[in-house]
Formats: sequence, C-alpha cells, structure tokens
Amino acid sequence: MKTPQIFSAVLLTTAGLLVLPALIAAQEKEAQALYVAVDCMKSTAADYVSVETEIWQPMHQELVNHGKRNSWSLYWVQYGDRSKCDYYTVTSYRGEAQLNADPAYAKVFETVHQNRNFAKAMTRTSASRQHVATELWLAIDSTEIKKHRYAIVNMMHAEDPDTYETMESRTFKPGHQTLVDGGYRAGWSVYALITPIGTSIPYNYVTVDFMNQLGPVPMAESMLSAHPDRDLEAMHEMLQLREGVSSETWALVATTE
Repeated sequence: MKTPQIFSAVLLTTAGLLVLPALIAAQEKEAQALYVAVDCMKSTAADYVSVETEIWQPMHQELVNHGKRNSWSLYWVQYGDRSKCDYYTVTSYRGEAQLNADPAYAKVFETVHQNRNFAKAMTRTSASRQHVATELWLAIDSTEIKKHRYAIVNMMHAEDPDTYETMESRTFKPGHQTLVDGGYRAGWSVYALITPIGTSIPYNYVTVDFMNQLGPVPMAESMLSAHPDRDLEAMHEMLQLREGVSSETWALVATTE
C-alpha cells in the first residue's frame, strides 16, 4: 500500500531536481541583468556641472566601490533639444539587489566630504538644476563598450518586441561589433524601457552608439563584412520592424571608474 506514496515522492523529487537548474539559471540571469536609470536634468545655475562633479561624482564613486552601484555618468546634450533636458545622469545597476539598495546619501556624504555640511550641499544642488524626470531601462544586448567621448542616443518604437530584439541581436549587433573592431566606434547597446510606459510615451527601445569622434561610419560595409552570405537590401528592409522616433548626441562630462 505504501508503494504509490513512495513512487509519488520519487516523482516529486525528480521533478524538483529537473526544475532546480532552471531556477538557478533564472536567478543567475537576474543577478547579471543590467538596469539603467536615466535622469533628465535642466540646469538652472552656472555651477551645475561643478555640483555634479564636486559633490555627487565622489559619492557615486563611493557607492560603486561598495557594490551599491555599477556605474554613474554625466552627459551634456551636444546636439538635440535642450529645452527640457540639457544634461542627463545615467546610473547603472547590476541586478535587483543593486537597484533596490539604499544609497544612504547622508552617510556617504559624511564619508567622502568630511567637515562639510550635507544640508548646504543639498540646497546648492537644488538651486543648480531641476530634476525633470527619470526613466528606467533594461539592457537587452551589447557589444563590448570601451572608453568613449560621445553617446548617440536613438529612441525607437517597436510593435513586436520579441522580433525586434532578435533582429538587433542577430543581425545588427555583429555589424556594430565590426565597427568597434575597426576602431570606428567604442561600443553599441540596445535597451528596453521599463518605466514610465503608456500612450504618451512614443518610444519603448533605445539604441546607443558610443564614439570617440563624430562623423559617418561605414555601416553598410560593416554589415556586409559581418554577414557575407546575406543581402544588404534585405537587411535594410528589416528596419521596418522599428520606427525611429528621435536621435540626440550626448557628450560625456564625467563618469565613475
């Protein structure tokens, strides 16, 4: 009479052993997920950049050093609409643990700015810029990213996310990697918008071209080099899977190490 119970227990144990690797793999993937918070800033004082580099950059570096941040950077909108945001801060987090970690800014300030007044520093910060908005993105795919001076930020809208992401990874990423290998670019990435979303947001993806000098690059030649057995016109037609909403060129001002 106990045989069915033993058999059931064996089945449950076997099922658990089969599911466990998948759960571990999912947890490892989540731990490696790269989240990027992009803060739109409108400068309101001449010393705004000094505020970021003198007060905040050392604090973000301290957070990076202690594993609470992956990176932090400040960009200026060199070419684009600066009426709403003329600067952006970009903070990346490796996994949800970093994303949800308490930054404890007051304590970090005391550590890196000894004998300085936290309240006065925050007052100076508030007077130097208006924090307009924050967007949270998830990195989908990327080439290696080297040191760079510029980021060309291309906002996209895709009706079919799965097909679009596959196109970027399988078709266009190899072409961008060829440009990186040839020294024409410092890197390339594609990100999906997590929040905010809704009918008022015209884009749901962004691709970023990292560069050290501005100017045209041999994109067609690089695509053909990466895909010698494919037709360039057919690859160009795949761009119909996305709608280009806008593009801006950001110049890197400061970054953590």
